Amino acid sequence: MRPLIVFCDVSVDGFMAGPDNDLGFTVDDPRLLDELTGELRSVADTIIWGRKSFTPSGAYWTAADGELADWMNATPKVVLSSDSGFDVSPWANSTLAAGDGVDQVRRLKDSAGGSLVVFGGVRTVRSHVAADLVDEYWLKFNPAIVGHGGSMFADVPHPRSLTLRTARTYPSGTVALIYRPQVPAGTSS
Repeated sequence: MRPLIVFCDVSVDGFMAGPDNDLGFTVDDPRLLDELTGELRSVADTIIWGRKSFTPSGAYWTAADGELADWMNATPKVVLSSDSGFDVSPWANSTLAAGDGVDQVRRLKDSAGGSLVVFGGVRTVRSHVAADLVDEYWLKFNPAIVGHGGSMFADVPHPRSLTLRTARTYPSGTVALIYRPQVPAGTSS
């Protein structure tokens, strides 16, 4: 079974996005990004996007340069959407997976390949967390308190214990933590 990784920025108080999906609290830390995404690129071979985050992400990465941009553009992308007519063609190597996103990811996890990584958005991540599909949480805690907004853990049906795999601190004040659920994803505790 392919592992599912959630990779995202969060505020100290646990929000992926502030009010109106504001991401202004995130800190640009090139060293953190190079280290963490370098590790991610060595294990993940498929990127999962929600429909709402796909379009702005595609516009950004297709215009960007560098190793990470090259990987983002070359890596197969699966876009989850209930809209079967959603156009994914502006970003190369993208495929639409229409229908229930949780079911689509379950099918992907059962297929051959490396790790799957979900970069966003909030609703997409939240649905996979609630369905116990996440095998690792790669969280970049930014030195900011948002107060309210989009939480990835808002729909968690029951408590889950996590095991810390790695912790890294950076001069920017950002902390990168990688956690694994103590009970493998998809099994009951």
